[in-house]
This record gives sequence, C-alpha cells and structure tokens, in this order.
Amino acid sequence: MSTYEDRLKALREELARRKLDGFVVPLTDEHMSEYVGAYAQRLAWLTGFQGSAGSAVVLPAEAAIFVDGRYTLQVREQVDGTHWSYQSVPQTSTADWLEAHAPDGGRIGYDPWLHTRTWVIAAQKALAAKGAELVAVDTNPVDAVWPDRPAPSAARLVVQPDELTGKSSASKRADIADWLTEKKADSAVLSALDSIAWAFNIRGQDVDRTPVALAYAVVHADATADLYVAPDKIDDGVRAHLGNGVRLHGREAFEPALKAMAGKTVAVDPERAVAAIFEALSTGEATLIEARDPVVLPKAIKNEVEIAGHKAAQARDGAALSRFLHWLSVEAPGGKLDELTASDRLQAFRAEGGLLKDLSFDTISGAGPNGAVVHYRASEETNRILEPNSLYLVDSGGQYQDGTTDVTRTIAVGTPTAEMRDRYTRVLKGHVAIARAIFPTG
Repeated sequence: MSTYEDRLKALREELARRKLDGFVVPLTDEHMSEYVGAYAQRLAWLTGFQGSAGSAVVLPAEAAIFVDGRYTLQVREQVDGTHWSYQSVPQTSTADWLEAHAPDGGRIGYDPWLHTRTWVIAAQKALAAKGAELVAVDTNPVDAVWPDRPAPSAARLVVQPDELTGKSSASKRADIADWLTEKKADSAVLSALDSIAWAFNIRGQDVDRTPVALAYAVVHADATADLYVAPDKIDDGVRAHLGNGVRLHGREAFEPALKAMAGKTVAVDPERAVAAIFEALSTGEATLIEARDPVVLPKAIKNEVEIAGHKAAQARDGAALSRFLHWLSVEAPGGKLDELTASDRLQAFRAEGGLLKDLSFDTISGAGPNGAVVHYRASEETNRILEPNSLYLVDSGGQYQDGTTDVTRTIAVGTPTAEMRDRYTRVLKGHVAIARAIFPTG
C-alpha cells in the first residue's frame, strides 16, 4: 500500500468485516518488550511513527495516536495530523480516550497477546461507562492488511558463557525453584525476553540493538524448565549448554502447554506478562499467583564477574569515545562534518576496541536544533552539518559481550555563546544536585 492513508482505510475495512467498531494498536510484542522486531512494528507501519513508545486507536470516523513527552515534536513530523489526532501520555490514556470517543454500545477490538491484564481491566471499565465492549481478537487485523509484513527473526541463539555471567543457568534455575517453594507454587511463567536471556544464559539477535531471542519459558519448582523457541534457532552447542534440565519446544506449543496446567499453582507477573497468558492459564484451570517476575531482582544485583565485565566494557567504551572526541575536535571546525558521518565514525571507534556485538541503541547525533529533538535519529532527509559556533549532542552506547554502555555528551563546536554556556551550566548543576541528593527510603 502506497500511503499511510491507504493503510488506515484498509484497516477500517478489515474492522468492519469483523464487525468491530475500533481497534487498539500498541507498540510492543508478545513479550511486552520496549524494543521490538520488525514483524511487530505495527504502529510504525500503520502511522509512520518511528519512535520507541506509543499506541493508537482506530475508530470508524476518527483515529488517535498516543505518545509521551519525548515524542511531542517527532509525532507531528512523522504522522499526518489530517487523519490522526495527537494525544499526550500520561495526560490522556487510551482507556480514557476510548471512554470519551468510543461509540455507545460499540465493540472495540484488542490483541490479547499485546496488552497486560492491567490494561485490559482499565479499558473494560472505561468502555462499560459507554455500554461498549472490549473484544479479544484471535488474529491481529493489522497483520491481515499488512501484505509485506516481515517474518520474525530466524537468527540462532548464542550461548553467553559462564565465565562472563559468573553463574550457570542451572544455578539460576535452582534459585528460581527456591523462590517458587517459598511462594508455594509449582511453576513460574517467564515471558520477558531479558528475563529469559538471563535465566538461561543465552543471547539472541531478534531485536535490533537488544541481544535477546524470541522465546517463552516455564521454570518449575524442581529446577527444570520448558523453553519455547523456534527449533531452527537451536544448534547443538546451545542444546548442550542448556542440558537435560531444559525441555525444548516450538513457540506454538506455549499456549497449549499453559492450558494443560490444570491443578498447578503458577506464578505470573501481571506487569510483564500479556493478558493472553492469564487467559490460557485460567482456561486450563491452573491456580494463579500474581507475583513479580523472579528474575527481575537477581538480574539487577550484579555478581563480581558481571561487575568486572561492566568495568571492562566501560573502559573500552571510554577509550573509543575519547578517540572520537579528539577526532571531532579536529574535523568539526572545518564546517563540513555532518551528523551521519560523525555517528558512523563513533561506531567504527567502538568496533576497533573489541567485543562489540552491536550498538545499544540508534545513536542520537544531533547538530544545532536537531539536538533539541528527544530521541532524534539522523537520516538522509534530516542530516545537518555541525556548524561552527553551535552545539552538537551525541547520545550513544555499545552492546559488548561483557557489558552495555550509554553515554551522552553535549559538545561546543567552535566558540559557544553566552546563552549556550548558561544553559549548559544549569543542566550540569542539575546533574550535580541530583547526584548528591539523598533519597528517603520508599
């Protein structure tokens, strides 16, 4: 389809065919990920919005896109305001907007694999005020009208060796088993991709800039686990690494397995698991315990090996950034250096340092006014020269095998004005103040 207007029209026709009066399109995947693979970029395909967070609601006669303050400028540049109204989050939620705009008695569709149960409950409550109904769809209507939708990544899993993790997967699963025993639960469902990567000491290449693999897992109180991942992603090395304590299944077996857990007590995190997981377990008559993902806290507490790896990655990254800043001081004053060239050179310096697997996010390389665009991404259309006597913002990082980095610098190209010095100093003082602040418990 050639235009975003055509795509919106096609979706409305599909909704009418399904006897739906609206549909909610979030920017996430079946794992509630912040960053998603190309196959899950439904919001971008439908609207043209390229930010990393947002959602949309499509009704028969109107449509709205919801973004937070980071994307106030970007959404207006990328999304046609004649077809979409711009809504600010958290001031206006999708549930609040539906309460005000959904047709009385209407049927509003949602994909239960793309929303938390918390959101579903809020939306149901909002629609009830209009006598409207929230309807779970079996298949996503956006997918039905997206003719060239990419397939999920088929990239192989990669083992993260114990000498870099400091703890084996078997030991981590044993800790989860102890947690389950304390909770008097039989199993825990893990659906967040970072939790699965940590618990099984595996990495992937299924999401740009994030080394995770598309998978689900159920860890049991006997420290065994079931891992649901596309078979083609597993090689003999990964299979040997996982060992006999991990049973392998295709992703398509995950939902039926949940429905087969009758009589089991299962822990699920309502903030990280999608509504469809709760529905499958309830259908299978499992007993549900709502509890925080048991990986979140131990993953955040780094062991000595992880700390050493993080320090090594920071040192390597710092050296690359120092080389870049020196290079910039030589090249930028000439008035010919542009944002894309600077970004590419910084990535090259990082790669030369070793162990770089990817960037940790798309480099924000903003010259002059582009530096004021939050989460700006330079392109051939927006690429600017780093002009003399201007400011240049570069926010970047690397995904190294032993650690991840993220560093932001504001650089004066030439001689900064008095106003630039004042604003820079105020921001610096704010950083110093927050770094020295003592936060009360709780």
